[in-house]
Amino acid sequence: MPPDASVAELHLGTSSWSSADWVAPGFYPAGLPPGKYLPHYAAQTRREGNLITYDTVEVDSTWYRLPSVALCQKWRRDTPPDFRFALKVTKSITHEPVLVGEAERDFERFLGAVEELGERLGFVLFQFGYFSRQSECPDLGTFIKRLAAFSRLCPPRHHYVVEVRNKQWVGKDLLAALKEHRFAFALTDQQWMPRPGPLWEKFGSDLITRDFAYVRFLGERERIEKIVKERAEGEKAAGRQITPDWSQVVIDRTPEVGEWIPILHELIGRLKIPAWAWFNNHWSGHAPAAIEHFRKLWEAGR
Repeated sequence: MPPDASVAELHLGTSSWSSADWVAPGFYPAGLPPGKYLPHYAAQTRREGNLITYDTVEVDSTWYRLPSVALCQKWRRDTPPDFRFALKVTKSITHEPVLVGEAERDFERFLGAVEELGERLGFVLFQFGYFSRQSECPDLGTFIKRLAAFSRLCPPRHHYVVEVRNKQWVGKDLLAALKEHRFAFALTDQQWMPRPGPLWEKFGSDLITRDFAYVRFLGERERIEKIVKERAEGEKAAGRQITPDWSQVVIDRTPEVGEWIPILHELIGRLKIPAWAWFNNHWSGHAPAAIEHFRKLWEAGR
């Protein structure tokens, strides 16, 4: 089906592609070497009208350590030209410390590697932790000043995204600063952050501080890991084979997805703003199943 030119597109992917637990439900063929997971993932790209799945992936591993040039070159070889990566900025930049000192040197090294992706480098995500009054950034004003100073190191040829995890910071001051310094505000469905419905009702399209929307379906990590652990303990006690952690749905997210669908339809339909979204395993238990669940609800809500 050709795309509808009157609306933008919604792109869906997962956060990481490396879960061996995805073999059991059939997303990856049995016996496929982990080194072949990425090209197989990218080969699943599917377009249905203005919904496109698996043409993007969010990379979590770059948060833990600076990526190498060779690794980024391999990712480029493993994916088609229209595939897009969203890469988390390394924690030595966003957490230890926050955008100052050695963080500037590490960001230069980060860009030097990830730019090997060429046109496949879709987004650079600054995921910040929860900042309290005792932290490196004790208040929103300090954070905005650091972000403004750091923005001079961000070449305008890339798309930058900021995620904050202090819900008290989400407001006009933060949104205005992000827009001024060309950062997109990450819309997150995460246990500690405001629900999208009330947030959209309060701020509307002011939440979109760039010419695209960036959405992260993160869920409730503590709750889902507790459920998975209890399930495994029960299966072990009953003498049954233990289900791989992320091979099936654990939490039904129909109500939450239902809250997002009208917002995303508004974005790509009336506002004509392209949207990109990624599902974590901690969202419902099996990220590919989460995409399929969303796809069905999306089509039903057209």
